[in-house]
Amino acid sequence: MIDIQLYIDQNDVGDATRSYSKVDLFKDESITLVSSIQDIRDFAKIFADYSRTFKIPANDTNNKLFKHFYNPDVIGFNGSTKKLAKIYMNYMPFREGYIYLQSTEMKNNKASSYTVLFYGGLIKLREAMKEEKLTALVASLDSNISDFTYDAATVKTGFTTGLHSNAIIYPLITSEKRLYYDSASTAPNYDGNLYSGSTDTTRGLRYTDLKPAIKVTKILEAIESRYGISFTGFFDTSPISNLYLWLSRESGEIINYNPTDGIPNKKPIIGLTTTGSVDSQLTIVNDTWTITQEPWASNNTNVVRFESELSITITAGNYDKVLLRCIDTITGDIIAEKSFSGGNQNVSMITTPNFQFLNPKNGEQRNYTLKWEVEAIGSDISFSSNLTLRKKIFNETLKSQVYNAFGGSGVGASTTNSQGLENHFPDMRVTDFLSGLFKMFNLTAYVNEPLASTPVIEVQTLDDYYADAVNNMTGGTIDIVDFVDIESHEIEVARPFSSVSFEYKKTDTILMTAHEANHNKVFGNTLYNTPKDYDDLGIEYKVEIPFSHLKYERLFDIGEAATSENSNLTYIQWGYAAGGEFTHEDATTEKTTPTGNYSPQKIEPLLFYGINQTITGGKNINWISGTEDALTTYWRPSNSNEEGTSSVPPTNNLNFDSEFDEWQLKVYKDTNSDLVVTDNSLFSKFYIKYISGAYDQSKRIFRYKCFLPAKILTRYKLNDQIKIQDRVFRINSIKTNLNTGATELELLNLITGLDTII
Repeated sequence: MIDIQLYIDQNDVGDATRSYSKVDLFKDESITLVSSIQDIRDFAKIFADYSRTFKIPANDTNNKLFKHFYNPDVIGFNGSTKKLAKIYMNYMPFREGYIYLQSTEMKNNKASSYTVLFYGGLIKLREAMKEEKLTALVASLDSNISDFTYDAATVKTGFTTGLHSNAIIYPLITSEKRLYYDSASTAPNYDGNLYSGSTDTTRGLRYTDLKPAIKVTKILEAIESRYGISFTGFFDTSPISNLYLWLSRESGEIINYNPTDGIPNKKPIIGLTTTGSVDSQLTIVNDTWTITQEPWASNNTNVVRFESELSITITAGNYDKVLLRCIDTITGDIIAEKSFSGGNQNVSMITTPNFQFLNPKNGEQRNYTLKWEVEAIGSDISFSSNLTLRKKIFNETLKSQVYNAFGGSGVGASTTNSQGLENHFPDMRVTDFLSGLFKMFNLTAYVNEPLASTPVIEVQTLDDYYADAVNNMTGGTIDIVDFVDIESHEIEVARPFSSVSFEYKKTDTILMTAHEANHNKVFGNTLYNTPKDYDDLGIEYKVEIPFSHLKYERLFDIGEAATSENSNLTYIQWGYAAGGEFTHEDATTEKTTPTGNYSPQKIEPLLFYGINQTITGGKNINWISGTEDALTTYWRPSNSNEEGTSSVPPTNNLNFDSEFDEWQLKVYKDTNSDLVVTDNSLFSKFYIKYISGAYDQSKRIFRYKCFLPAKILTRYKLNDQIKIQDRVFRINSIKTNLNTGATELELLNLITGLDTII
């Protein structure tokens, strides 16, 4: 038998001092713990720390600790608060956590037992994180990146060099405009031609074609800050260092995601200064005009009405349309609205008679709070404004008169909008985001000191986790031959998986759809070629990634005749979040001006590697927003973390399969065969050892029953190797009765040359 000890701190959790008292336990109370390797491979489960409910006797010792909680006349123990607690096995530390008192059982009107809940320190953290979305992290981001200005100058900087030490970039991914490169002087003047060899202001890239992306490391830092944890290990390595999340919540351009109403290029008329005398019914505070109605009097013979006139003079901006609005901020109603097509430099709006504020009858008095705003579609604009408000009195003969006129102006105002990142983050839970990273890179995690002020979460690949067993307290290998029943055990077939697949979320974009049609497979996904003998055995092993995936396109200069293979290749690579079909002027080649009908696609959260690309050879990107420019640097979206060479692939890749490298325009294969040398895909780097090992003919599942002592139960790790006689195993699961030490082991035998044996 193992002697279990439970200690409860009598002080509050927040107190600086600790005062632990031993709790009496029932001798026959059974406490069982199940540990499985699957738990550390699922981020949602690593916080499922030790959690058990058990009973303790209501004896003199425990009644004193809980201050006779069953008696409401005795005040002292607050049952709604948690207490720090520790569990020991044979006086060796086993678990630290918290205790809640749940109930008291009464028999013959006397307290018989207390029911308490003991749980690990991270249970609360798991619950806090469980339903929160990525948007909740914005408040924990660096203050300089939580809000951003969406205008031509800022986006240009984010596109060429990056913002806030590359925390925010604007990758060359479009959702509406189809991009290509055509330097031919006779080329049709399609809007998406990036050719920068002319002064044409209608051909090229506008800032509204782009959306921002945030560095994944910044998201991880925000998670650490919000939940009071610290990551160490894999998240600090190269596969993560230049990984980005595209901030695209909905389809189409960013014009659709204004924080309030979906329109970014909008500006209220602010900074107004009054002219003329001010009527007692009117108050003006910056951008808000408040009209206080006069109550109806029985002797009133006149009716009062207010009317406004707004005029603006546009000084800069290549807009398609301008709208002027007057809004009742109390009801949200648009009182008046007027639109003007592009090219109008002076526009004005007078409110119609439906903009009437009559002095009400029968005591139905209400005040009006009004704002006026300017909206530009297609581009932001700069403008000056003038606003006049008139009070009119109508007598019985309906003759009007101007009683007073009030006006104001906003000089040098702009429709440029400051936006919050929370309105652009994908609609995704924090736990789903982290679980997605765990699945992509086959990660494990465990927590050191869960009750520390900042618990440290160790994150490793599964291969590294097993290889690091030597650093355990046990030294990596535990010999249990003295505690196991070697005469009686079970050996089962290690049934491997009947199928193994890795899949991103479905993305119906043009390039992805075309690839599937041409190659009969989804770009980036893979289906492992399992031996035929296993088709009807085992279970399906399917890894579903909660992110979308894109195939990118490196552009050729279709207006330049190729003098050798790829001689007309540019240094421009882009992504396209739109669906539809390509058509071409010349059906014999795809290196012609692309045309066709395309529609923006709402895609799942997109991860990509951001590469700050330098353009050489003069085939620059024509920038036509704000100050026109021929850009020589930009942020290139990529499935690879670096460029690679013609013979050496990039060190990391987001494809699970050996796919066509969009930048190098090749698949990395042996020149003398059709075999892949190395592609550094996610499957090749992080899964192949685990998956291929499952199909070794010598692999078996061993089931043992044993009685493990407290010195082993308090120290083992799931990456330890178990030794029984001359055979070494890897732990699959352990089920232990902590009171007795009775343990059920599910083990996998290690194979020399295939598995690492310490």
